[in-house]
Amino acid sequence: MQSIPGLEERIECLRKISIFKEIADDRKAMEEVAKLFTSVSFKRGGNAFKEKEYGESIFIIKSGTVEVIKKTMQGDPYVVTELTADMNIFFGEVALLDPDDRSATVRCKTDCEFLVLKRDRFIKYGNEHPVTGLLITREISKILCQRLRKSSADIVTLFDALVEEVEKSGGIQ
Repeated sequence: MQSIPGLEERIECLRKISIFKEIADDRKAMEEVAKLFTSVSFKRGGNAFKEKEYGESIFIIKSGTVEVIKKTMQGDPYVVTELTADMNIFFGEVALLDPDDRSATVRCKTDCEFLVLKRDRFIKYGNEHPVTGLLITREISKILCQRLRKSSADIVTLFDALVEEVEKSGGIQ
Protein backbone atom coordinates (compact mmCIF):
# COMPACT_ATOMS: atom_id res chain seq x y z
CA MET A 1 0.00 0.00 0.00
CA GLN A 2 1.41 3.36 -1.08
CA SER A 3 1.37 6.16 1.49
CA ILE A 4 0.00 9.58 0.64
CA PRO A 5 2.49 12.42 1.24
CA GLY A 6 1.40 14.57 4.16
CA LEU A 7 -1.36 12.17 5.28
CA GLU A 8 -0.24 12.16 8.93
CA GLU A 9 -0.11 15.95 8.98
CA ARG A 10 -3.61 16.13 7.47
CA ILE A 11 -4.98 13.68 10.04
CA GLU A 12 -3.49 15.68 12.90
CA CYS A 13 -4.94 18.90 11.49
CA LEU A 14 -8.41 17.34 11.05
CA ARG A 15 -8.42 15.82 14.56
CA LYS A 16 -8.42 19.37 15.97
CA ILE A 17 -11.49 20.38 13.97
CA SER A 18 -14.80 20.14 15.86
CA ILE A 19 -16.82 18.55 13.06
CA PHE A 20 -14.54 15.50 13.22
CA LYS A 21 -14.58 15.10 17.00
CA GLU A 22 -16.82 12.00 16.90
CA ILE A 23 -14.33 10.14 14.68
CA ALA A 24 -11.06 11.68 15.95
CA ASP A 25 -10.06 8.47 17.78
CA ASP A 26 -10.96 6.18 14.86
CA ARG A 27 -7.68 5.92 12.93
CA LYS A 28 -9.20 4.20 9.89
CA ALA A 29 -12.03 6.74 9.56
CA MET A 30 -9.62 9.66 9.99
CA GLU A 31 -7.36 8.26 7.26
CA GLU A 32 -10.30 7.84 4.90
CA VAL A 33 -11.57 11.36 5.56
CA ALA A 34 -8.09 12.90 5.32
CA LYS A 35 -7.68 11.34 1.87
CA LEU A 36 -10.78 13.20 0.67
CA PHE A 37 -9.15 16.59 1.21
CA THR A 38 -6.82 18.37 -1.15
CA SER A 39 -4.28 21.03 -0.20
CA VAL A 40 -4.70 24.49 -1.70
CA SER A 41 -2.43 27.51 -1.18
CA PHE A 42 -3.05 31.21 -1.71
CA LYS A 43 -0.65 34.10 -1.47
CA ARG A 44 -1.29 37.09 0.78
CA GLY A 45 -4.12 39.15 -0.72
CA GLY A 46 -5.61 36.21 -2.61
CA ASN A 47 -9.22 35.15 -2.09
CA ALA A 48 -10.18 31.64 -1.02
CA PHE A 49 -13.56 32.66 -2.43
CA LYS A 50 -15.71 35.74 -3.00
CA GLU A 51 -19.12 36.79 -1.77
CA LYS A 52 -21.92 35.75 -4.17
CA GLU A 53 -19.60 33.20 -5.87
CA TYR A 54 -21.03 29.68 -6.10
CA GLY A 55 -19.53 27.43 -3.43
CA GLU A 56 -19.38 23.70 -2.94
CA SER A 57 -16.37 23.17 -0.64
CA ILE A 58 -15.39 23.42 3.00
CA PHE A 59 -12.03 25.03 3.82
CA ILE A 60 -9.90 24.24 6.86
CA ILE A 61 -7.10 26.68 7.62
CA LYS A 62 -3.89 24.67 7.83
CA SER A 63 -1.63 27.73 8.05
CA GLY A 64 -2.05 31.47 7.82
CA THR A 65 -4.62 34.13 8.62
CA VAL A 66 -7.73 35.16 6.68
CA GLU A 67 -10.25 37.98 6.87
CA VAL A 68 -13.96 37.36 6.38
CA ILE A 69 -15.33 40.32 4.45
CA LYS A 70 -18.94 41.31 3.78
CA LYS A 71 -20.34 44.15 1.73
CA THR A 72 -22.72 46.78 3.04
CA MET A 73 -25.97 47.59 1.26
CA GLN A 74 -24.00 50.31 -0.55
CA GLY A 75 -21.38 47.79 -1.67
CA ASP A 76 -18.62 48.90 0.69
CA PRO A 77 -16.52 46.06 2.10
CA TYR A 78 -16.02 45.61 5.86
CA VAL A 79 -14.09 42.99 7.82
CA VAL A 80 -16.42 40.84 9.90
CA THR A 81 -13.72 38.78 11.59
CA GLU A 82 -10.21 37.45 11.32
CA LEU A 83 -9.48 33.70 11.49
CA THR A 84 -6.14 31.99 12.09
CA ALA A 85 -4.89 28.43 11.75
CA ASP A 86 -4.26 28.14 15.49
CA MET A 87 -8.01 28.60 16.05
CA ASN A 88 -8.55 25.15 14.45
CA ILE A 89 -11.19 26.74 12.29
CA PHE A 90 -13.08 26.01 9.11
CA PHE A 91 -15.47 27.88 6.87
CA GLY A 92 -17.76 27.12 3.94
CA GLU A 93 -19.20 24.03 5.66
CA VAL A 94 -22.76 24.87 4.58
CA ALA A 95 -21.66 24.09 1.02
CA LEU A 96 -21.16 20.42 1.98
CA LEU A 97 -24.89 20.20 2.72
CA ASP A 98 -26.38 22.84 0.43
CA PRO A 99 -24.16 24.38 -2.23
CA ASP A 100 -25.11 27.95 -3.04
CA ASP A 101 -23.63 31.42 -3.36
CA ARG A 102 -21.05 32.32 -0.71
CA SER A 103 -22.25 34.73 1.97
CA ALA A 104 -18.87 36.47 2.35
CA THR A 105 -15.43 36.89 0.82
CA VAL A 106 -12.52 35.14 2.51
CA ARG A 107 -9.27 37.00 1.79
CA CYS A 108 -5.83 35.79 2.82
CA LYS A 109 -4.18 38.28 5.15
CA THR A 110 -1.00 36.18 4.98
CA ASP A 111 0.18 33.37 2.73
CA CYS A 112 -2.25 30.55 3.54
CA GLU A 113 -2.62 26.83 3.09
CA PHE A 114 -6.00 25.13 3.33
CA LEU A 115 -7.37 21.63 3.35
CA VAL A 116 -10.35 21.63 1.00
CA LEU A 117 -13.16 19.10 0.64
CA LYS A 118 -15.60 19.30 -2.24
CA ARG A 119 -19.25 18.42 -1.72
CA ASP A 120 -19.37 15.64 -4.32
CA ARG A 121 -16.52 13.79 -2.58
CA PHE A 122 -18.21 14.23 0.80
CA ILE A 123 -21.57 12.96 -0.51
CA LYS A 124 -19.91 9.96 -2.17
CA TYR A 125 -18.00 9.18 1.01
CA GLY A 126 -21.19 9.48 3.09
CA ASN A 127 -23.00 7.09 0.76
CA GLU A 128 -20.17 4.56 1.07
CA HIS A 129 -19.62 5.11 4.83
CA PRO A 130 -23.03 6.15 6.18
CA VAL A 131 -22.18 5.95 9.89
CA THR A 132 -19.10 8.16 9.64
CA GLY A 133 -20.83 10.48 7.17
CA LEU A 134 -23.76 10.85 9.56
CA LEU A 135 -21.48 11.64 12.52
CA ILE A 136 -19.79 14.43 10.55
CA THR A 137 -23.12 15.73 9.22
CA ARG A 138 -24.56 15.81 12.75
CA GLU A 139 -21.66 17.95 13.95
CA ILE A 140 -22.13 20.36 11.04
CA SER A 141 -25.86 20.47 11.82
CA LYS A 142 -25.18 21.29 15.49
CA ILE A 143 -23.01 24.22 14.45
CA LEU A 144 -25.65 25.49 12.03
CA CYS A 145 -28.33 25.20 14.73
CA GLN A 146 -26.16 27.22 17.15
CA ARG A 147 -25.71 29.91 14.52
CA LEU A 148 -29.45 29.98 13.77
CA ARG A 149 -30.26 30.39 17.47
CA LYS A 150 -27.72 33.23 17.75
CA SER A 151 -29.12 34.91 14.63
CA SER A 152 -32.65 34.66 16.03
CA ALA A 153 -31.52 36.21 19.33
CA ASP A 154 -29.68 38.95 17.42
CA ILE A 155 -32.84 39.76 15.43
CA VAL A 156 -34.84 40.11 18.66
CA THR A 157 -32.14 42.38 20.11
CA LEU A 158 -32.11 44.54 16.97
CA PHE A 159 -35.92 44.73 16.93
CA ASP A 160 -36.00 45.76 20.59
CA ALA A 161 -33.37 48.45 19.93
CA LEU A 162 -35.37 49.74 16.95
CA VAL A 163 -38.60 49.91 18.98
CA GLU A 164 -36.74 51.74 21.75
CA GLU A 165 -35.35 54.30 19.28
CA VAL A 166 -38.76 54.84 17.70
CA GLU A 167 -40.32 55.37 21.15
CA LYS A 168 -37.54 57.84 22.15
CA SER A 169 -38.04 59.84 18.96
CA GLY A 170 -41.76 60.21 19.59
CA GLY A 171 -42.97 57.45 17.31
CA ILE A 172 -43.41 57.11 13.61
CA GLN A 173 -44.74 60.30 12.02
